[in-house]
Amino acid sequence: MADFAKWVVAAAPALGWPEGAPMDSYAANRETSDQSAIENNPVALAILRFTDAQKHWEGTATDLKPTLRHRFPALTDDPYGFPRQENKLSAALRRVQPPLRRRGIALSFERRGKSGERLIQITSV
Repeated sequence: MADFAKWVVAAAPALGWPEGAPMDSYAANRETSDQSAIENNPVALAILRFTDAQKHWEGTATDLKPTLRHRFPALTDDPYGFPRQENKLSAALRRVQPPLRRRGIALSFERRGKSGERLIQITSV
């Protein structure tokens, strides 16, 4: 994508486009794509609403799932949209991590302790 951006920016004057138009168009397209990815994903919507009230959270997917289900039943009751297993919830969080990051929400995943407990950190900046 970076090579394409270089070529398009270099070719913009020859194509009669104003300076910065290709990158402005790319940024607008990415914003639309992020908006669509979040609006159509109950996990992303639940995390957005969760961070409105709580700026930092840390725990396992086992802890996060009932927390989200309790606070946002309308978003999490759909068995096809919201994951039922913890590993599926973690995978869904990883998929929506880039658009959420661009919205100011950082998700991080790490292992701690000898048992290798998998922790999720959610931080709104």
